[in-house]
Amino acid sequence: MSLGLTAEKLRAAGIETVGVVATAVDRARRYFRYRPLRYLVGADPELATHRAFGVPRSRFTDEIFQVVTTRVDGLAREAGLAAPTGGGWEALDREDGINRDEYTADTEHHQVQLTAQFLLDRDGVIRWANVECARDGLEGLDRFPTDQELLAAARAL
Repeated sequence: MSLGLTAEKLRAAGIETVGVVATAVDRARRYFRYRPLRYLVGADPELATHRAFGVPRSRFTDEIFQVVTTRVDGLAREAGLAAPTGGGWEALDREDGINRDEYTADTEHHQVQLTAQFLLDRDGVIRWANVECARDGLEGLDRFPTDQELLAAARAL
């Protein structure tokens, strides 16, 4: 998934993309130096926007940890990084020059903050929403709508 490419397709359809990340501004800036964006993004370390939009969060259970670890290992492999099973986080952090200890407080505070995508009209009314895990339970963890799904939802507005 590349939200940057999706944002360009949405922009061509007349829709602007805005992202919100759940970390401090300085950490977000450091991260996005490695992964530049093609859309606007704001940092919200207290998750006020997530709460305002009703995006759920959960405690880090063993089941969730196992699913997340498997997905992160997959991301590391997709990035061409050699990592043992369960070592995807370390490999990705090393590649990006990120010190995981700096994010420990965020992780402990936010636990498992699910993600969501919303299409709002010009008046700020939510016209379409996709909330992580809402349809597929843990199978939907880290699943992002396809470009086709987003564009179809945008056209239907």
